[in-house]
Amino acid sequence: MKNAVKKISNSVAIMTLAIMFFGGCDKDNGPSLVSGGFNGRVSATVDPEDWDLSPVKYVVAWNGTDLDASKNLLGVQVGQPAPFSNNKFTVTLPDPPPSNADWMDIKYALEEMLELSGTLKYSDPNVQVADADFLPNDGETSFYGFFIHATEDKKTTCGYLYADGDVTVTGGNVSLSLKEGWNRVYLTQNGKCTTKAPDGDMKWYYESF
Repeated sequence: MKNAVKKISNSVAIMTLAIMFFGGCDKDNGPSLVSGGFNGRVSATVDPEDWDLSPVKYVVAWNGTDLDASKNLLGVQVGQPAPFSNNKFTVTLPDPPPSNADWMDIKYALEEMLELSGTLKYSDPNVQVADADFLPNDGETSFYGFFIHATEDKKTTCGYLYADGDVTVTGGNVSLSLKEGWNRVYLTQNGKCTTKAPDGDMKWYYESF
């Protein structure tokens, strides 16, 4: 009887391993990816916290929000300014972004710009990407910082990224499925980057330069 039980147990173990192997549960495949693609329309209600946002008249989508030595804003405008009223704005991001935007291949963006760790696997490492930030403007010449889309604790932020083709990236703390067009990408403080939205609500907040 003991031998029969042992044989049955061995058979069950072999069947379990076979199901795991042939059923696609091996480590290399990992969980299914969630697409980050969306239609480029961004509707936001900003939580002002302790900031006075009354000077803000428009929100401008912007690519390349670096400052020069004189603190002048570099980069290019992406699409038309959107009115800002009652702490709300709606921006429709252009498809595609301007040709003079700061384009880079996805591999460079993740490994050099974001310095994400791990051995990353790309379905197409040559896909070009460009991002968009959302800058409050007084309707004349002054920008006041930027709006961020984040969890309440601000440990996870949402970035808006345009890809000129479909690409998946996996490995390390990265699990991305970018579709041709605009995508939402979520980056955490511990270096996790994914196109799967975090649990719970995300809000918009103001941050100064």
